[in-house]
Amino acid sequence: MSDLLQKIWTRVTGRMMEAGRKIDALTEGRDPVERAEGYRFLTRVMATMIGFQMEQAPDWPTLMRVMSPTRKFYVDNPDTLYHRTPIDPQLRYRVYGRRGDELYLAFCLYGSNRILANLHDGQMVFHGDEFEVVLSAQRPEATEGVTNWLPLDNGVRTLVTRQYFTRRDQSPATLKIRLLDPVSPPSAPTEAMIAGRLLSLGEAVTRTLKATEMASGAWLQRPNEVSIDSSADGLSSLFATPDNQYVGGWYKLADDEMLVMEGRAPTCRYWSVQLCSRWLESRDYVNRQVILNHAQVSLESDGTFRIVVAGRNPGVSNWLDTEGNREGGVIFRWLLPQGDMERPTFRVEKNPLS
Repeated sequence: MSDLLQKIWTRVTGRMMEAGRKIDALTEGRDPVERAEGYRFLTRVMATMIGFQMEQAPDWPTLMRVMSPTRKFYVDNPDTLYHRTPIDPQLRYRVYGRRGDELYLAFCLYGSNRILANLHDGQMVFHGDEFEVVLSAQRPEATEGVTNWLPLDNGVRTLVTRQYFTRRDQSPATLKIRLLDPVSPPSAPTEAMIAGRLLSLGEAVTRTLKATEMASGAWLQRPNEVSIDSSADGLSSLFATPDNQYVGGWYKLADDEMLVMEGRAPTCRYWSVQLCSRWLESRDYVNRQVILNHAQVSLESDGTFRIVVAGRNPGVSNWLDTEGNREGGVIFRWLLPQGDMERPTFRVEKNPLS
């Protein structure tokens, strides 16, 4: 009996142990809840990457849902439905479906920590509510009648689809993907295949933790001020979309304090502000108000906004609930913004109801 699988399994579990030690080091001297959330984060990443690395293959593509209330990372947007599939740039694909109630639909191709191509609904041709997008290295011939095309660079590894909503009762678009090239049915599992996928699983968990550490570490250095934007170090490794402009920072509050954020949103398709953890997970959006989008924010008479981050609602409608966490991330998203953009301002005040 070959010991290849045992060697790979030992390597993978060793990576998990290393990740746990990294969580311990990053949270030393900090809130123990942050450490506990770090370990939960690792289990969530593992659950996600098992689906990606063990079950998906570019020659038999499937659009797998990425985020959920219990599976999240990289500052997931609770208002966004994400799907993902691996891509082989030597093959050709067709993504097709029918629009739902989403206010934005897009298809983004990624290589290693970089965006290679992107196509959103404003750039697409639709036939009623129906659409199709062809992904291929060579542009289709005019006679093929392809109206929406995404080029496959040699470095392409992943396709991510995004749908944005302002309410959770809105219906999503239907999405399907199929290969345009003839391929053989999936081969039966082999020892080498499973070993390779296990190795990829361990690498993916390590890579996700490293990207999270790099991005969140910069936020921690400058609490209660606007400290990051779309040019921030580490953002490219978080699978961001080029259609968004991002701005945010890190809040650090005493129990009787609140963070007041004021500004004016640019003209854009969608905008929101949300809270996230040290591990770049959105907070509990099922049971708490941890995100507000443009359809939910109450604006001032002059069109500006005033949004408060606090552990207790100080008596305002534009309140983001920290869930009792004294520290965390705040991120604004401006989708397809137009014209000049003003950075919001952050300041700490006493919470009058504390």
